[in-house]
Amino acid sequence: MVSCVLPPPRPQKYERLRRLAERFPSFGIDLDAGEVYMMLISLASEVWGAAGQTLAQYGLGDGRFTVLVLLLEHQPEPLSHSQLAELSCVTKGSITGLVDGLEHDGFVKREDLGEDRRVRLISLTPTGRQVIEKALPDHFRRIAGLMGGLSAPERKTFLALLAKIQDGLSAFRAE
Repeated sequence: MVSCVLPPPRPQKYERLRRLAERFPSFGIDLDAGEVYMMLISLASEVWGAAGQTLAQYGLGDGRFTVLVLLLEHQPEPLSHSQLAELSCVTKGSITGLVDGLEHDGFVKREDLGEDRRVRLISLTPTGRQVIEKALPDHFRRIAGLMGGLSAPERKTFLALLAKIQDGLSAFRAE
């Protein structure tokens, strides 16, 4: 007996796109590209939401998680706001807000750097270290579960395909 794998049912959004393409053929809608795009956006949103729920169990969001991971990675050396901003690819203002919240929750502490009161160093507290040492393995365990249905060769292929999509991003951006 031969078994076959059926494709997942197409989402309702795809059917709307198909009807739009039929009604306005001059738009040149590429249905396959549209379907992949909708699946990519939908899946990214679901993954982002699931990750947010997991991190929330630890009192964290994505930004707070990133700051704690960076501080753990660089221990025992503390990091400045500027270093955290550069490493996490966000603004210094965003880092200041994240560090404010983490400090309020007792996860990090700030220390003055000698005479220059404008520069403060941030380090993990024992509580912050405890939280990230619980959250990080849980996060990666869940990532492994998410990707568990893909073989190693499929993961490499998927990464190559995502890189091709990333290469096409410039065509998608507004000029």
